[in-house]
Amino acid sequence: MLDQDPNSLARRTASLRRAGELAGGERPFALITVVRTEPATSARIGDRAIVFADGTLDGWVGGGCIGPTARREAIAALEEGMPRLVRVTPDTAASQPGVRMARMTCASEGTADLYVEPFLPRPTLIVAGDSPVAATLAAIAPPLGFRLLMLDAGTQLSLGEVPYPQDSWMVVATFGEFDEDAVEAGVRLGLPYVGLLASARRAGQVLSGLRARGLGDGELAVVRSPAGLPLGTSGQEGISLSIMAEISSLRAESRPSFSERQERESTGEPDEAVDPVCGMAVEVACARDIFEHGGTHYYFCCSGCRRAFEEEPEKYLAQVSIR
Repeated sequence: MLDQDPNSLARRTASLRRAGELAGGERPFALITVVRTEPATSARIGDRAIVFADGTLDGWVGGGCIGPTARREAIAALEEGMPRLVRVTPDTAASQPGVRMARMTCASEGTADLYVEPFLPRPTLIVAGDSPVAATLAAIAPPLGFRLLMLDAGTQLSLGEVPYPQDSWMVVATFGEFDEDAVEAGVRLGLPYVGLLASARRAGQVLSGLRARGLGDGELAVVRSPAGLPLGTSGQEGISLSIMAEISSLRAESRPSFSERQERESTGEPDEAVDPVCGMAVEVACARDIFEHGGTHYYFCCSGCRRAFEEEPEKYLAQVSIR
């Protein structure tokens, strides 16, 4: 049953209002909604929170045991670009199709189902130049869902204009005018693709000039010339179509599949630790209570658990070994 407590209603309303303000903007975020619970848990059906790409959580979807899981799943949903249903439960063996299982480590042993919905900013197409191809790209990009940013010789490209560079794509269609400066700006901003419309000779000159400016071959690997897929088309419309097809293909490839992301997570550093005293999951990056024993760092949910461990570390390490 939906919690009608005025404070809870105010929290949910605030999260929805904030999500409405953020939607369609340039900052990626995920909206998490509690859709089901089993006692005992502090989460209530309808509780909501917003999680940003840096892990910042604004709102409420439960106590300290759920928070780290909510952050992790929100960031994963942003990477994948797909919503997900996550069950935080002490019984992760009882799996269900379409539901991701995450362990509840709190002593309360309740269950909470979280619906995690990512909101990503529109991809940005940066077009440098005022050539016919540039004009055609400017016409076809918005209907394909791209935010458009046009550059001329006097425009300075910055993170303020491109706040989400990992999904921003650049085409330099200046045909010899400020092409080296434009390509350099895109590369230094960390864009995944800088398409350069130029002859093979001119493209070589641009790349040589950029190497002289200190850019390495690894950085210049994002520069594509000739730009576009080989569709056999010609004219400004055909060239523009081939470029947008190439960008669309690269966007699809750059989004990690579930199996790839799972493999990356399994080989990376853990983002959670288990409090050896109470068994609670602790977010390593945000942990305040840390104690080193025998060359190993242990993380605690609170100072009380840390002090208890400091007094009798072997007692709690023995408990951990039999859990």
